[in-house]
Amino acid sequence: MAGWLGRAASVVMVFIATWGATILYWRNSGTVPTGMQMLAYLGLLPVGLSGAGFMVRGALRRGVDSALEAPAATDATTPQGDAVKEPGVAVPASVALLAGSLKLGIDLEPQALLEVAAAPPRPSLDGRFRDNHNLPVRMSAAPDLDELEVLQVRQDGIDTAAHERRAMTLLQPVLEQLLEAVYAALPEIVASEEVVVAGLRRRDEQRVENVLTIELLVPGRWSDALRPWVQEWLLGQARKAGIDARRFDVRVTTLDAAREVWPHAQRVIDALSASPVPRWHLLLAASSCIDPDIVSSWQSAGVLATARNPDGRVPGEGAAGVLLATLAQGREGDGRLWRPQLVRAEQIEGQRPAEQRRQLAALATQWQSGLSAGRAPVQFVLHDADHRGDLMVDAAAITASLSPDLDFSPQSLAVAVSAGELGPALPLAQLALAHAQLQRNAEPVLLLGVADNQQRLFGAVDPLSSPMPAADASLAS
Repeated sequence: MAGWLGRAASVVMVFIATWGATILYWRNSGTVPTGMQMLAYLGLLPVGLSGAGFMVRGALRRGVDSALEAPAATDATTPQGDAVKEPGVAVPASVALLAGSLKLGIDLEPQALLEVAAAPPRPSLDGRFRDNHNLPVRMSAAPDLDELEVLQVRQDGIDTAAHERRAMTLLQPVLEQLLEAVYAALPEIVASEEVVVAGLRRRDEQRVENVLTIELLVPGRWSDALRPWVQEWLLGQARKAGIDARRFDVRVTTLDAAREVWPHAQRVIDALSASPVPRWHLLLAASSCIDPDIVSSWQSAGVLATARNPDGRVPGEGAAGVLLATLAQGREGDGRLWRPQLVRAEQIEGQRPAEQRRQLAALATQWQSGLSAGRAPVQFVLHDADHRGDLMVDAAAITASLSPDLDFSPQSLAVAVSAGELGPALPLAQLALAHAQLQRNAEPVLLLGVADNQQRLFGAVDPLSSPMPAADASLAS
């Protein structure tokens, strides 16, 4: 009330002062004002002065309030404890890695594959496919796979390819396992209750929020007609798992290689870490190169691995997925996935191999120093080097710079050496294996990407402790 009285008094004073000064000027100068002049000087002028005064006062008040709130906001958002960094150094975003699953052409479960990391199985010769010299082609294909388990050759009027059918068959068990993890992770919906208001019975419904995104990454060679069918299939599988359709949305995204998947994963991590409310993201990928048309096209292009071209591409197949969430949803036994860093390979091209490795090692060390202080040393490495020997040397050199005490051969796994070409499924296979490694040994895992001639990758997954440290909780919020 006092504020309104003050504003009214100030308006009255402005009118009195303006009118008094104007009338005094007219009397002393002998001016006879017209109607328009009287309206302008006795009406519009005092109104304009009052409005300008209020605007200036409001701007000054907002400036003072901002100056007072800035120190408090800085104190509230400054990480404490082991997350404090030097001025100008930002702690990268991170999310909780709650679950992972994969199904590769190798007939091994993730834990079993990690146990033979020192001598992983290699792709074998497959007599179904032959090169130009009638020799069998080396590939990593799932044995005895029923490629008609999910998709038929003609599915609901859509013609399907062998690589699409095989990928969907590999995806189904991965999706089922991760949907179970999603169902366990999502908070329960409070049951609605009937209440009586003014003698009328009414059902008090809880508002259900969309808190989950289910996203499948597929290669661009999948047909445009099939992708909407797959989206509906994912929706049906999630409903069958008991997840309320109001709580999630489904996406099918086209990405062809790891170089496209890792930037996409960065965007997912950024969105989750910035979310003010709990959210979950089920990220899946499926791909297969075990298809006569694909093998024939690679052979025609001269990129297929054969006896005469041992450094060529080895066909593979697989499906993988991980369940990510805002950091506060993580519990003991889960992982903490740091936002990976990508380096453009053009920055180091044109240099000798030894100089390239030294520069990559320096970049990796700089990246690792940006993570939270007090981290335990890396105890296992998951990288994408394939059968080409120089890439394995690159991975070993980077690892040695980050963790000199780590024995690279038994404490690393080259996924592509066993699985062949996985397309967009390779990065998620690395993440799923990182989660499986944390179940074996709760110590940090290093993720490396060295096989792509356009970019390099550094990433890390750390075990989450329980309860979450105060510093981590402040970063999560």
